[in-house]
Amino acid sequence: MLHPVLHHWPRLRLFLLLWVPTGTLLGVGPYLAADGPAGDAWPVTIWGLVFAAAAQASYYLVRFAPPGSGAGTLLWRVGGGALLTVALWSAAGWAWFQLLSPLAPAPEALFGRFAGMAAAAAACLFVAMSAVHHALVAADGRADAQARIHAAEVGARESELRALRAQVNPHFLFNCLHSISALAGQDPEAARRMCQQLADFFRDSLQAGSERLIPIETEVALVARYLDIEQVRFGNRLRHAIRLESGVEGLRVPPLILQPLIENAVRHGIATLIDGGEITVALTTDGERAVAVVENQFDPDGRRTGTGIGLANVRARLASLYQERASLTAGADGDRYRVRVVLPREAA
Repeated sequence: MLHPVLHHWPRLRLFLLLWVPTGTLLGVGPYLAADGPAGDAWPVTIWGLVFAAAAQASYYLVRFAPPGSGAGTLLWRVGGGALLTVALWSAAGWAWFQLLSPLAPAPEALFGRFAGMAAAAAACLFVAMSAVHHALVAADGRADAQARIHAAEVGARESELRALRAQVNPHFLFNCLHSISALAGQDPEAARRMCQQLADFFRDSLQAGSERLIPIETEVALVARYLDIEQVRFGNRLRHAIRLESGVEGLRVPPLILQPLIENAVRHGIATLIDGGEITVALTTDGERAVAVVENQFDPDGRRTGTGIGLANVRARLASLYQERASLTAGADGDRYRVRVVLPREAA
């Protein structure tokens, strides 16, 4: 386990800023209070700096008594650690001052007068550092827990999106096979042509479906290819127009987000009309939003019932990708049916 200060640059920078004044005060303060001459204070300064750095080891005592441990356990660990660390530091100081007494005799001579004050201050510093480390352990624990929750949520969302995408192709294939079946007895050549176009469409949609977002031009090309497939069946009964407003070029959308809407427009709209009708697709921008509108004619009295998979799938994918920032509204107005999809432009 890496130290929460040493591997975190903002914390390390703060420690380095406080280390010198804290260590200096820890050693020099008691020494000057014992009337030690300032000229011999440099060995005491180094001594204090050593403890200010060594107090960082209190993290490991706190780490093995994490938040949630009993107060008695924590006090026992911190208190014992403080006593042991201060005792070792005091013994090292005595040896250090003896070693340097030819150069700076005052710290050795006055050690008995300032050692007690220095030890008490060092113990307080150790306890204070333990409290700081306890807070850092708790904060890092919360951050780690939130990161795990976020990763789990992202994983669940990605799994949901994969499952929703997997529904698109079987649903589309079901509708296409139904169309091919209808053509097989009437126009075998048209049915063969439709099968070839279907294979080409699946090749392109498989490539696009592997991406989280695709250029809107790619989505439009898939829509056009699908309409070409249905054109084989409906002939002149199916008319369509796709309009891209200036400014939507380069926007990115979820793959196959429009295709289920076009399916519905053909199956529940154009197929209900003896003379057929027109499907229009308009892609525009509205401020910070990208808007797609799919509109088709239909026979209110001859409208087919369906499973509702298409619209439900698109709504679920939008909710999973964008939450409340995207929406889908659908409804009839006389003999026209309109679906409006709104995406956040910054994510489109």
